[in-house]
Amino acid sequence: MLKYLAVRVAAIIPLLLAVAVISFSLVGLLELRGSAAEQILQEGAGDPEAVALLEAELGLDDPLPIRFVDWLGNAIQGDFGNSLLFRDAAVTTLIGERIWPTLSIVAVGLLIGSVLGIAFGILSALRPGGGLDRSLSVTTAVMIATPGFVLAIFLVIVFAVQLGWFEPTGYSWPSEDGWGAWFKSIVLPGIALAFPIVAVVQRQLRSSMTNALASRYVLAARARGLPPGQIVRRHAMRNAMIPTITVIGFQAAGAIGLTVAIERVFAIPGMGSLLVQAVSQRDIPVIQGSLMVATLLVAIVNLGVDVAYGWLNPKIRLS
Repeated sequence: MLKYLAVRVAAIIPLLLAVAVISFSLVGLLELRGSAAEQILQEGAGDPEAVALLEAELGLDDPLPIRFVDWLGNAIQGDFGNSLLFRDAAVTTLIGERIWPTLSIVAVGLLIGSVLGIAFGILSALRPGGGLDRSLSVTTAVMIATPGFVLAIFLVIVFAVQLGWFEPTGYSWPSEDGWGAWFKSIVLPGIALAFPIVAVVQRQLRSSMTNALASRYVLAARARGLPPGQIVRRHAMRNAMIPTITVIGFQAAGAIGLTVAIERVFAIPGMGSLLVQAVSQRDIPVIQGSLMVATLLVAIVNLGVDVAYGWLNPKIRLS
């Protein structure tokens, strides 16, 4: 198992390197529309000497390959440099302040979506074609068709504005406001993020569980007189969860990007809003640092999926 994990962890390194190269290439295209120095100077950007002086001060006058090598050497040590707009703020500090709200939304949304999706998938698979199965199929179709930001606005209007159960906007830190306030600030964004996850997980598990319950080993287990609950838990569920975990992993990776719109609706200072602000203002170090951190998070999710594969199916681990 340790060798299996070591191979998966080693595969993350070339992925991060590829993302670093791609991000620097995109930065080069972004600079064709104007340098970050012009964005910082704004009205003073009409003075070429002032722009050149600021570019030299920020290190933007060096060729892109040289800047990439210098940045990569520092990034390996965990230093992404300083923000160009907030000159005294380190990129790692900015990301560290913004990453926890985003991770909170993703964790709550993934938890709600996975639990409900698995429960709905099992209920649908036990009686395929029945009334409950059809009702859940219609419900999940509506969940998939509803955009996240539309659902977020609806949740704010109903549960925050009209009922007053939750705060409409903002994020409460557990260390400052307590866990109760944190939960109230994060539950509505989590639900908005969970809707499409519920639908996708339910559909995948229903399909896998239906095939598993019709397989020969399940028929043999029924012939031996095993209780239905044991057949579902120990035989059908274990095999049906392998493709479902793949779907959950994809949803977790995609949820990191989906939080951008949700953070805007709920005015949550997360990674999504930081990256949007950095792109609009050409804050190159923040863009590069955010992309690398987001890639690392996705890689960690994929690693967790691989570990779950090895736990559910020893054949995968041995191969």
